[in-house]
Amino acid sequence: MMNRIIFILALGIFSITNVSGQTDNELMKMGDAAMANGQYSNAVHFYSFILFKIQQGEEAIYYPYEITTAYKEPEKNEDGTVSPPENPTAKQIELIHKLSDAYRMADDYKNAEIWYAAALKNPKEEFPYAQYFYAVSLMYNSKFEEAMTQFEQFQQSNNNPDNQYYQLATAKIASCQFAMNPLNTKEGVVISDPGEVLNSGSTSFGLQFASDDYMLFSSARVQDIPDSMVTEERNPLELYLLDIYILNLNEDGTFGSAEKFPFAINTNEYHEASAVISSDGNSIFFTKMDPNNRNETKIYASRKFNNTWLAPFPLDNNVNMDGFRSMNPSLTDDGKTLYYSTNRPGGEGGMDIWMTTLGPNGETTEPVNLGNQINTFDDEMTPFYHDVTQTLYFASGGHIGFGGLDIFATRWNEETEWWSEAYNVGSPVNSSRDDSYYIVDDQLRIGYVSSDREACSECDSIYNLSIHCNQIYQITRPELKFYISGYVYDVLTNQVIPGAKIEFKDANYKWEHFELIADENGYYQHELVPNLELFMRATQKDYFADKAVVFTLGETESKNYTQDFYLEKIPKGEITIEGIEYDFDSAKLRPESEKILDNLIEFLELNSNLTIEIRSHTDMRGNDDYNLRLSEKRAQSVVDYLVDHGIPRERLQPKGYGETMPAEIPGPDGAIVTLTPAYIETVSAEDKREEYHQRNRRTAFFVLEQN
Repeated sequence: MMNRIIFILALGIFSITNVSGQTDNELMKMGDAAMANGQYSNAVHFYSFILFKIQQGEEAIYYPYEITTAYKEPEKNEDGTVSPPENPTAKQIELIHKLSDAYRMADDYKNAEIWYAAALKNPKEEFPYAQYFYAVSLMYNSKFEEAMTQFEQFQQSNNNPDNQYYQLATAKIASCQFAMNPLNTKEGVVISDPGEVLNSGSTSFGLQFASDDYMLFSSARVQDIPDSMVTEERNPLELYLLDIYILNLNEDGTFGSAEKFPFAINTNEYHEASAVISSDGNSIFFTKMDPNNRNETKIYASRKFNNTWLAPFPLDNNVNMDGFRSMNPSLTDDGKTLYYSTNRPGGEGGMDIWMTTLGPNGETTEPVNLGNQINTFDDEMTPFYHDVTQTLYFASGGHIGFGGLDIFATRWNEETEWWSEAYNVGSPVNSSRDDSYYIVDDQLRIGYVSSDREACSECDSIYNLSIHCNQIYQITRPELKFYISGYVYDVLTNQVIPGAKIEFKDANYKWEHFELIADENGYYQHELVPNLELFMRATQKDYFADKAVVFTLGETESKNYTQDFYLEKIPKGEITIEGIEYDFDSAKLRPESEKILDNLIEFLELNSNLTIEIRSHTDMRGNDDYNLRLSEKRAQSVVDYLVDHGIPRERLQPKGYGETMPAEIPGPDGAIVTLTPAYIETVSAEDKREEYHQRNRRTAFFVLEQN
């Protein structure tokens, strides 16, 4: 996919040459050069000039002192397309293939479909991938089933799984299947045209949030200035030169007027577009491109001083690398991270999304490529970071989608500290054409996308093109709805527990805490709110509690959550805390023991309604009184540690039992045995006797009360 989104208009629109005095070979060379230079509209013009001149049988007409050529503008069909010659000559066949490629690269897929169909009827060895590109054109025109057929036929005839286009066809077939799946169309999402304030002139795109008073966007349009006020000759290219515009907002949030960004940001020689402004309103970042050299595309910045914007300056080499393009800046709310698109070395291929950290004076850190979860062999462009949900939206031509560039999203994962796998946001935000510059408000209700899904009424002219230029579309999404439901079970019997209490607590205290009771079937349900980090606890008398954490924070789609709880019966006896050890002949806890007690602290915080007895036991070796005193000290050490880490002392009672309560374990036959001195003496193996002594030297807790 060619890199065409930020500046949709063909660059060659500024450099069409008078072709009336050129020979066919010269015109062919000019067309080929235009293709090589990315001036695809020019190429269409040159190729079609030769083709329709030949079709009329008029090679050249000679006049004294000059050579000129008769040429008649080809007639267009009702849908704006131009039909190829029906019985082409060998020379015309070559032009049909070249013109097919030129139409496709100029984003005129209506004409491309027609001319590739003619190319397939007249194959030529120099153009082995005409059928693949015919299928691509069908896909862009939303003819997914036909496109799949052509991709499959291309693979059968190519029959080389290692071939790049064979592999691309496989991905395109998957995209066609994705596009035809009704589950990938989001219900309730409405796309609308916000009107001429935004969508006038030859193109408009890249609407960005700025403040409560205005937004920014990019457009190529003639300013509505009365002739009496024009003091100098108008630039004839003004209709096609991109500038940054301010969209003023009314008090009720509706659109007001649009005007060029003031001060020294816009120029008469360069494209300025794709602008973003910092949340404090004092810094602006934008893309600047030389119309005659698309590789001269850089990100510039300007700062406001005394309410005046200073002269823009290009960002350093971490963002703008000579000989490569950088564009589409996007800022986080704190102004510290800049996301942008560039084809600099070190990426996955084509344009990639990169990030860098901004310093106070515009200096940047070494850039980081966002990796193959986001970037592909094709183009990834127009990043937009949504701070509330920690979601990065971007346009991609390499992931599975509807055709062309689609909008994708990826969430920041706090655990892995990296981005999750990207997903397609679906139709109708995405179409079979190129969709880019997606933004959405904090509530995820109102958004905007730039798309060339509709034909442009002001671009179609002498180039015989059915042009689709970018326009801005408003997206209205239904209110996000979240529901949670589940059952409460006994963890051992798997039977439901009726009447259990489920508590809901917002970790950020933005939502009032509440609780509800499970019904006679152990079932509960409730509606949640967006942007919530929810702690849940299920409790019931005679059971330990269970917990869960549920996030609606960062969710961008409505969702039904299922959360079951499994409660464990409180045992009648004591519960050994495995792994608690002390220094020899001491009550001092070893570091390993403290780590285990940290788990007990977490348990006691969850079961905050329990009062427990901390018990310490010794083996029978040593003096009885000494063992009793030592066990009491050790029990107190555990209690002190728990209190020092936030457990209320009134919930804890230390008790030392010395050697008076030997442990009970299953014996060799499965029956419970008590590890008394007499029983241990009957064990012949020394290591087993030592194991039993260790079991008697234990720390445990016993539930005294459940409030």
